[in-house]
Amino acid sequence: MLHLANLVIRYRWWVIFLTFLITGILGWKALSVSLNADFSTYLSQDDPVVQEYNRIGDLFGGTDVGVVLLSSEEQVFTTSNLELISRLTEAYNEVEGISYVTSLSNVIDFRDTEWGLEVGKLYSPDKVPTEAAALKELQNYVLKNERYSGNLITEDAQTAAILLQFEGGGEASSNQFSTSLRIKEVTNKVLATLDRETDAILYFGGLPFLVYNMTLLIGENLSTLIPIMIFLLVLVLYLGFRHWAGVLFPMIVVSVSVIWVIGIMGIFGLEFDLLTGIMPVVLLALGSADGIHLMKRYYELRNEGGDPTEATRLSFKQMGRPIILTTITTTVGFASLFVSNFSVIQQFGLLTALGVILALIVSLTILPALLSFGIGFKPGTTNVTSEYHFLDRFGFRVFKHKKLILASSFGIIVLAVIAIPRIEKDVDWSLCLAQGSDPYHAEMMLREKFEGSLPVQVVVNGDIKDPAVLQLMHRVERRLSTIPEVGKPSSMGSVIAEMNNVMNSRYQVPEKESGVSNLWFLIEGEDQIERMVASESDMGLIQAKLGTWHTGTLVASVDSINRYLQTLPEQISVIDLEKLDPQKRQQVKQTQLNLAMQELQWYLNKKGIVWEPDVAEEVQKKLLNFKVDTVVKGNVLNQLDRYMAGSEAEIVLDETERSLVLNGIGDQLLRKSDPVSTGEVSTILMNALPDLTKADADWLAGSLATIINTNFGEARIRPAVDLISSIASGTGDNFRKNVKGILWSLNGNVAFLDSKPVNEIFAGKNPAVIREVPVSLHQAGMPEVLKGMEEELVPTQIKSLLAAMLFVLILLAIIHRSTLVALIAIIPIMLTILINFGVMGYLGIGLDSFTAMIASIAIGLGIDTDIHFISRYRDELIATGDKLHALQTTIKTTGMSILINALAVGLGFLVLLFAGGQHIRRFGGLTSLTILISATLSLTLLAVLIVWLKPKYLIGKSEQKSKPVTETKKQYETV
Repeated sequence: MLHLANLVIRYRWWVIFLTFLITGILGWKALSVSLNADFSTYLSQDDPVVQEYNRIGDLFGGTDVGVVLLSSEEQVFTTSNLELISRLTEAYNEVEGISYVTSLSNVIDFRDTEWGLEVGKLYSPDKVPTEAAALKELQNYVLKNERYSGNLITEDAQTAAILLQFEGGGEASSNQFSTSLRIKEVTNKVLATLDRETDAILYFGGLPFLVYNMTLLIGENLSTLIPIMIFLLVLVLYLGFRHWAGVLFPMIVVSVSVIWVIGIMGIFGLEFDLLTGIMPVVLLALGSADGIHLMKRYYELRNEGGDPTEATRLSFKQMGRPIILTTITTTVGFASLFVSNFSVIQQFGLLTALGVILALIVSLTILPALLSFGIGFKPGTTNVTSEYHFLDRFGFRVFKHKKLILASSFGIIVLAVIAIPRIEKDVDWSLCLAQGSDPYHAEMMLREKFEGSLPVQVVVNGDIKDPAVLQLMHRVERRLSTIPEVGKPSSMGSVIAEMNNVMNSRYQVPEKESGVSNLWFLIEGEDQIERMVASESDMGLIQAKLGTWHTGTLVASVDSINRYLQTLPEQISVIDLEKLDPQKRQQVKQTQLNLAMQELQWYLNKKGIVWEPDVAEEVQKKLLNFKVDTVVKGNVLNQLDRYMAGSEAEIVLDETERSLVLNGIGDQLLRKSDPVSTGEVSTILMNALPDLTKADADWLAGSLATIINTNFGEARIRPAVDLISSIASGTGDNFRKNVKGILWSLNGNVAFLDSKPVNEIFAGKNPAVIREVPVSLHQAGMPEVLKGMEEELVPTQIKSLLAAMLFVLILLAIIHRSTLVALIAIIPIMLTILINFGVMGYLGIGLDSFTAMIASIAIGLGIDTDIHFISRYRDELIATGDKLHALQTTIKTTGMSILINALAVGLGFLVLLFAGGQHIRRFGGLTSLTILISATLSLTLLAVLIVWLKPKYLIGKSEQKSKPVTETKKQYETV
């Protein structure tokens, strides 16, 4: 170190020039560093969960949904508000980075008209209703429809949502910030050109806008925290050194090192994220440590009469080794975070470690160059020992009360161990937003009024146009809705079922492929369908919303979904019930009934309706014991007669011919309760009307069979629907629609069942199996990514702790040539970590990606103080042989440096309390507390341990000089 100091002093002007030249170059590169708060980038991009998230985003035009909320004190259904929704929807559709927009003005609407099913819009954007009656009619219609209420409009009609699907997956997702910015700009333009006044207030929520606001938060934190940190650092340095040089020189060191790190980030294209966004503030605090210790020793030597050059040389000779060692240990503490699978934690750890190393390099170059000038030093103005007599008394008390300190430490350990199990892993990511802010308010509105903002996505692989797959998707929707915090599931299954309900009053996917095809044709090419089904129709999405960002609840919901998906069939058998013998048909029917009862149970649970066993049993009896009575038979015959006599009939029959057909149907088909087939009706037609061609008979038979089966189906399930509705009074039309839709699956001639139990029933192949439909489902989307982050938290914590602790132990053992000294040095750090976790447990602070790093940081920072303390104590003990005097001198000199450094670094982290995000505030407060506790334990517990255990490394060379300390003790007996 002496040689390096001599070299730096000799070429000090060159050192200063090169330092500032490099700083200028890297400062220019630092300007190119951008911001990134995208959660999907925080796990390794090689992670299968992240890769699937990106793949699904590419296939479906994005996975992340932003929400623009339009809130009105009165109601949304006014002409001005509807016009605003229309104009915003139109404008957002033109924004680069937005793949789909859905709102009240462009959502697909299905209505039953005299011409059949009509696919259109709720209202024309060009002709917004103006009459009060028309607006009220529109409001009532929208609020009664489950597809809209809770998705696009709140039940109180005071808040409307415009859903924006951001282009996502891979590269596109990284542009969400700029897309969000464009959305804000477009919104302001639309608001500035409104023709009518509106009382609406706009809020922006959902994951993309959460990322946008967190990205802004990174910039705001940098611009707010750095000035505060600089002010506090200047204040601490001035109070510690009482001289402008003691302030300026360390500030130059930390400023240069911070600029260098950010410049290197710019060179390698790295971005500021939620963690590295606070890295400059952390480095401002950490980077001052070496300078403080060096300058403290420099001023001691100057006050002893040394000239600037000699004082510089000696201070670096004496302090060089300890600060290099402390830099290594600090670097290890942060670098140990690299074992994490979180890219954000890895980057923070490595960049902060790099910053600490650069701060050392700058301290060992620019600092001796500046100090060698002796600028502004006046003896007596920077006295660093004489005014700290209270530290003498403190040192004596530590020496005298060793047992009390050890006992207190043990008590603290017990209290901390009790609290650690209380630490929560259920952390709310929305706490990254400032409470009371508009983004936070938007997130709370989405949770309370729209059942959440976090998209849940289940990927379905199979022929999405097959009724078997669509029915399974619809069934999965109902199951998802029962999982806590999961709401508003939707897929092509429910879309097709809704269309069928409008057309045929059955909220169920048609059992025939032709029925699905006819409905699908009407919506083919719609944008809102393209985000639910892949272009080849071989993959679809079931989408829902998660009503929380609490990681514990989120993980539980994701796991619950995954467990259910594992129970689903890999292949569906499509069975023609007409081709089964009575026994096999009964077995299949019973299986269908069991599935329907389970689905009904899910729906009732979601509605909070108690499903008593006796009611369930009664429902099953009504469904199983259905018989065609005279009333049902009469209704069927009347409808058949009206149809054949009407203009819609496929062929024209006179009254006599109709009578023959009705008699045949009544005698042969209406005596049984099972659904009839087209073939059965066609045979009756051919027998009753011999002149009828087979083609005409089949043509008419299809319609007649539909009428018969519809009436049979209605009659079969009506008693059960009435019974269930009676225990759920006040639930409205949607309740009856859903119950009827669930039970309607029992009315068809086709069954869709898992192939495995079907094979057991049939004991092999059976001609009744029309086809086998392969299908697979798995979960994707941001909840899976966040779950992966959550699951990595504890393993990451353990790995980084063990790595840092092991390396530090080995390093200390090598440095001090003593395993005992290494263990002594690590004990205060372990206690500090225990206290940190204990505080978290008692205060209910959760373990997240921020608080998970504190322990590793504590190792790196805490061991610094221990190394400085042990090194100085050893020097003093060798010099005097007096343990008490050595302890007092160490505490008065190095101890004071430790306190100043702890205050500087602690205040640096305490500055994070001014950050916008609540997570960062907690991290800053806990880390600051940890640093102060670590410094306190270094001056107390560490001091007691080295005095009490007497490691040979410390006392070996001082035994010859050992002096009694009785006189020194007497001096403080009255203290």
